[in-house]
Amino acid sequence: IPATATPNLIIVNNISASASEKTVKDFFLFCGKITEFELQKEGDRQVALVHFERESAAKTACMLTNAMIVDSQISVKPYFEESGDAGDHNSQENKPKATILAEILAAGYQLQDQIIEKGLEIDAKYGVVGKIQTYVDAAKAQAQALDEKFKVTEKATSIDNKYHVQDRVTAAVGQGIDYSNQALQTAPGQKVAGVTTQVKEQITAIHVEARRIADEKKVKATDAPAEKTA
Repeated sequence: IPATATPNLIIVNNISASASEKTVKDFFLFCGKITEFELQKEGDRQVALVHFERESAAKTACMLTNAMIVDSQISVKPYFEESGDAGDHNSQENKPKATILAEILAAGYQLQDQIIEKGLEIDAKYGVVGKIQTYVDAAKAQAQALDEKFKVTEKATSIDNKYHVQDRVTAAVGQGIDYSNQALQTAPGQKVAGVTTQVKEQITAIHVEARRIADEKKVKATDAPAEKTA
């Protein structure tokens, strides 16, 4: 623990006892470069201290509270009271939140749609909307394009059983649709139906982008051995 307070340090509670150090650390590496990492047992759970190089990475990590790692929903918060603003960013920290969330989902981690919506709100607040619109546009024709170019579905199916990525994405998209439909049942919800529909579309697009990233990685992994033996 640093001698002086820093916004770059977060504490992660309620980590599953079966989660490995690599699993937890890899999860938070999506937020940005980690300078120090410590995972300790605490009763029947684990707690982690994660020190990032950038404050912006720590803020992104705090957005992921309630995400699932293995079989437990984690709690993420700053170790010290927050102060100051995020400074300059490197490549990972500077990515839109939508991109970071898609990468996390593609790696097989589970995120609630409320977390994704929070990320979309942050992107919108800072004017980073081009990337998610790209995802929305791409999602409409993506499956057919990937199958035609890479035969992704055929190659990925045999690997899906191991990682269950498709099941997770399908379930998450279903949850997003249910969440949006419930909102539309209320009178206030009906007044903002256009906004709700847009959010649902954006959430679904992030899940589709996550699937694309995961499938692309699988295709590269299965093609690599063939290239070496050719």
